[in-house]
Amino acid sequence: MTVIRCVTMQKNEATLLEPWILWHGAIFGLSNLTVVDNGSTDPHVKDVQKRYEAQGVQIIRKYRSQKDFLRKGEIFTDIIRGWDAENACDFALPMDCDEFLAFFLDRLSVDPAEIRAQFELLKDEQATLITDRLLLNVPNAPSYYRPQSVPRALFKAHTIVGLDRGLHAPQTIYPERCVRTPFVHLHLHNRPDYEDIRRFARQKLAHIAGAIPGEKPRAGQITPENPKEGYHLRYYFQASQEDFLRSYLHTPDIYAPVIADHFRTLGVDPAPILGDTAAPQFPVHVPQNFLAHRRLEDGSQHEYGLFDPLAYAYENEDVVKDAFYGIWPLIHYMDAGWREGRRPNANGMEPFLLQAAVPTV
Repeated sequence: MTVIRCVTMQKNEATLLEPWILWHGAIFGLSNLTVVDNGSTDPHVKDVQKRYEAQGVQIIRKYRSQKDFLRKGEIFTDIIRGWDAENACDFALPMDCDEFLAFFLDRLSVDPAEIRAQFELLKDEQATLITDRLLLNVPNAPSYYRPQSVPRALFKAHTIVGLDRGLHAPQTIYPERCVRTPFVHLHLHNRPDYEDIRRFARQKLAHIAGAIPGEKPRAGQITPENPKEGYHLRYYFQASQEDFLRSYLHTPDIYAPVIADHFRTLGVDPAPILGDTAAPQFPVHVPQNFLAHRRLEDGSQHEYGLFDPLAYAYENEDVVKDAFYGIWPLIHYMDAGWREGRRPNANGMEPFLLQAAVPTV
């Protein structure tokens, strides 16, 4: 039986920690999960860790400082090497606590058995494994996600050389060969409360002098060698909530209620994670488990279409050959294909329109 072990680092993730444990426990087993606690003070988080520790989840509490957070890649590397020394697993998966693993090739699947089956297909690969597809949840729009291409780490046993703090650049004993995996990370970063987003961004930027506009440098802060470090987090202190929401208004995304449904199957209420705003919701019964979606006019009109990833790739050779869009042709359809009138599916199924009472997002 293939064993996959998963590790995350978190601090005071009161909303996400238990859903993360339940989601990945259903795939890999609770005893194959490791949570590195980076100095949590929230009583609820401490209770969650204690309860699941009793059920087999490994909780590591010795890395409590901001300096330890900055060493996350190094710490994860040491943990994974320890597993290798014990022959404890076939794959090691480092993740952030707001990331949830799924499968996305010709369709989107959150089924644990299907996800495990994909690992079986990778067992004989002698290569650096790359997962570079991500679905970012759209704020104030439960079940809507923006496809992005962002590399994430995954290691076969006995192959790790190193890992960066962002988990974006895995180094292995196979530097000359990379294999793209069929997995996707559901990046549930956009919390329903904008101030909650800012609070966690502030926590991650605490070590950088001048990172947050208007705040004076404090003792112990550093000026990083890379001036772009944490740049994406600084945005939340430069943009108002209205600006933040408006940035998503006219960018196509996908509608995938299967994700929220799976949370409910696990006994998790998705509302605290995805929000409960009145974005259009309806069952989706298509093989792909998602629909392409975009907002029209003032955002009150919604257009949905069936997107067939394999058919789109087959019909658009220029997209497949493109260095960026070839990674995930769905992103090309979101960025340009829809606007250019390219066919999203081979059978000519037309999109349908839905009129919402008020603009959403």
